[in-house]
Amino acid sequence: MNERTENIRYAALLGVHTMMTCPAISFVAPYLNDAQISARTVGIVVAVSCLLAVGLQQFVGRLVDRNIIDGRKLLLRLAAAMTLAAVSLVGMNISGGGKAVLFGAMYCLTFVMLPVLNSFSFFYENRGVSVNYGAARGCGSISFAVCSVVLGYLVAQFGTDVVPLTFGILTASLFAILLTMPTLKGNTSGAQTSTLKLTKFPAFRMMLIGASLILLFHNMLMTYFIYAIENVGGDSSDMGVALGLAAALELPVLFLYTRIKGNTPSKIFLTASGVAFFVKAALFVFAQSVTMIYLVQCLQIISYGLMAAARVYYVDETIGKKHEATGQAYMAATEPVGLVLGSLLGGFLMDGFGIGALLWCGAIVSFVGAACMIQSCRR
Repeated sequence: MNERTENIRYAALLGVHTMMTCPAISFVAPYLNDAQISARTVGIVVAVSCLLAVGLQQFVGRLVDRNIIDGRKLLLRLAAAMTLAAVSLVGMNISGGGKAVLFGAMYCLTFVMLPVLNSFSFFYENRGVSVNYGAARGCGSISFAVCSVVLGYLVAQFGTDVVPLTFGILTASLFAILLTMPTLKGNTSGAQTSTLKLTKFPAFRMMLIGASLILLFHNMLMTYFIYAIENVGGDSSDMGVALGLAAALELPVLFLYTRIKGNTPSKIFLTASGVAFFVKAALFVFAQSVTMIYLVQCLQIISYGLMAAARVYYVDETIGKKHEATGQAYMAATEPVGLVLGSLLGGFLMDGFGIGALLWCGAIVSFVGAACMIQSCRR
């Protein structure tokens, strides 16, 4: 394997997948609201999609760990199914309920892909090929930043139909990249003979709880971010700029994480990101203008940026190679778990009390999440 070529392929793979999360998470509310779906129902759609994703992530992770399936072929099938769903949303006259079901399915499968995509980095490592996960994830942030700004502008100019169209273009691109990737079957030294038991890893379990609560706040805010923007006089174009700014600011830590980390355990950096999330949540409560929201988004560099880089290495350091894909699946599941709880809670708060209550609740939840991560780090 040519190391440079494989790094480029992996960066392109993560870049496109990260771009897929932009229409999935950030524009789900505008798209479904335009289809006459209420905020509470949007929350239910996202929650159901994420619950399915959590279960499927664990199932898929175990199959890959045990060499039962080829992860690359699985990803190809998922990408093809998502492209077909996107084409249906764009080209067919579908009811609001039908749009919710199809978009929810695409949302779900986006997260099912995540642990298998992360396993590619350790597949390369086991074969002596050095790939920089942080740099690859940084390419994802660049892609997300561009996608956020462009999609925000397009939605403001042409309406929300561009959301599934963008989704379809991205899933088709992912399919094309996957055709060039190596097989993932046989990426471990042998089939697993035992199941990963979280009771044997209490610090890991506590970190999962803390990360889930932190991501509850993060994903609740991202799902209903348009309301926070509109509350201070902005629109979807301003939302795109805010999302793009945050994604761009993730780049330094993602590209430089391996150098910054040195011999320091990744749990230190993961915990620091949780504390930064709490500070960010508290500042959002008091933001009174679009400019203030832009400034708060600058904390992305030490909140989500640091978390995205550190969590993959944290799992590898804590769980080890034997349960690699399963451990990555558990950590990846904190995202959809946070989305499930955040979507349901956010939809209830938005319909019943408004964006102010949502932001205050997010600050409280993120405080508890940061406290759990600190406790885990001390063990």
